Amino acid sequence: MQEDRDIRYLLNPHERFDIRAVLILTHAGQVLVTPRKSGDKEMTIVPGGAVKFGETGEDAAKREAKEKLGLSLNKLTSTGIVEAFFTLNGIRCHQILLVYQAEVSTNTAAILADLKVEQFDLPTNTHFAWQAKAAVSASIRPLRLDNA
Repeated sequence: MQEDRDIRYLLNPHERFDIRAVLILTHAGQVLVTPRKSGDKEMTIVPGGAVKFGETGEDAAKREAKEKLGLSLNKLTSTGIVEAFFTLNGIRCHQILLVYQAEVSTNTAAILADLKVEQFDLPTNTHFAWQAKAAVSASIRPLRLDNA
């Protein structure tokens, strides 16, 4: 959903560009993901959202962690920038993803596994799961996030 000052542009009805901050949260060799289906394909995505104009990628990642997961993350590690091209619901997308990583505690991992999504800025059908890093690399979207 477009919010005020998001760096997200619908160029025309068939093309979109945006800059997103994404979080790769890890614990005990696992990654927090949202399993999804796109047609008959299984895929996984990681938490994140649009960077706002004038906001650093790290600040955006921290804001998204708070808004979507209820987490206050003090230490994030920048793991790279991913440029992604894909088509979603008939719209060609060009994304620049600013990727940040954080290792979370056992307690935080348990909280995230049972997160009550209705309390946060998330679609009602969102479900988080911890999955092994090796399993995630085959289905993560965009594909290039598996190298981050």
